[in-house]
Amino acid sequence: MKTTTKFTKLKLLSPIMAKGEAPYENPWDGGDDFRILTEPEKKKCRTEIYEAVSEILDPLVVPMSLERRIHSAVPTIEEKDGRLMLALNCDCFGALTEAELDELCSWWENQVVEADEALKNTGTPTKPLGKIYVNIWYMNGWAIEPIYVGEQPTAPQAEMRGQSYE
Repeated sequence: MKTTTKFTKLKLLSPIMAKGEAPYENPWDGGDDFRILTEPEKKKCRTEIYEAVSEILDPLVVPMSLERRIHSAVPTIEEKDGRLMLALNCDCFGALTEAELDELCSWWENQVVEADEALKNTGTPTKPLGKIYVNIWYMNGWAIEPIYVGEQPTAPQAEMRGQSYE
C-alpha cells in the first residue's frame, strides 16, 4: 500500500517592480528615461516576467541544512491583493522553526539579489509594452512575506522580513 506524505505549504512572497521606456525624456529623473509600470501593465506582461525570472533562478537548490525540512521550492509569479508578486512555493515536512524560517528567508533573499543583478540590466521583450526591465529586489519598500497556506502550523506564524512594501 502506497503512503502519501502530506506537506506543509509555505509561500515566500516579495514584490516585483518593472520599468518601461518612457515616451519622453524627463530631465528631473536623473537621466533615466524609464517609468515604473502600473500593476495593470505588469499583469499584461505576467508571462514574460515569469519566463525571465524563471530562466535566471533555474535551477534552484535549497541549502543543505534545510534539505531534510523542505521537499521542494519552486519560484512562480502570483497575484496578492491586486499586486504581482514573486512567490517561492515550498513544500515542507511540517512547519519550520523560527530559526529555519529565518535561514530560508535569508537564503531566498540572497538568491533574489543575485538574480536581480542579472535581470535589471537585461531588457525583457514583451508584446504589449515593448522592452521592460524587471526588478525582483530593490532597496526601498522590499520585503519577504512568509505565509503558511491552508491549515495553520503549530509553529508560530512568521513575521514579514525586510522592509514593508506597502
